[in-house]
Amino acid sequence: MAIRVDPRRLSLLKELAAAEGLRPGQLVQRWVEERLDAERSGRPMAGASPAGPRVAELEATLAAISARIDDVTRRLQAVESSGGGQAGSRVATESAESGATRQPSTRRRGRPPKASLGQAAAARSARVAASRNGHVGLHDEIIAVIRERGPSTAAELATAIRERGRYQPPRSAKPLDAATVNSRVSNPVYRARFRRAEGRIGLAE
Repeated sequence: MAIRVDPRRLSLLKELAAAEGLRPGQLVQRWVEERLDAERSGRPMAGASPAGPRVAELEATLAAISARIDDVTRRLQAVESSGGGQAGSRVATESAESGATRQPSTRRRGRPPKASLGQAAAARSARVAASRNGHVGLHDEIIAVIRERGPSTAAELATAIRERGRYQPPRSAKPLDAATVNSRVSNPVYRARFRRAEGRIGLAE
């Protein structure tokens, strides 16, 4: 038969058993037998064992210590509960204040609105129109002069373009010359639009 003893009293049981020169199980067995004998004979247990007063004193001490421990535990739990609630309230208040002072982001993500797209398209069209009115490509002027005057030499084309005044060279200090015309006609991008024959430049058919 196994007997379970309160862990708080186990050390006391071992101490009493050591004082009697017995193992804890043997001491418990003797106590049980003494109690059974007392119940059978009707005699009280007081004085049945020389260790009785000592046991009663130790049990009273353990009971007082246990009550003290329970009281301290309840106080600690009360302090932790009140402190945790105050800390939670403080954290919630700080979070609310930080959220109220934080400025919302004004930057919008994703595709721009349709109004912005329309404005950008209008601005781009205006730039293209201004470019067409204020600046003409050299190859366009060469084509226009050839259509007006027919195949011409590079020098004749340069002179005619200068007289028209529509084309402005990138470097205003250097006037348009035959070398620049030849360079543009030989450019791989525009080469297919022109045809050279007998030292003259014409349009490709």
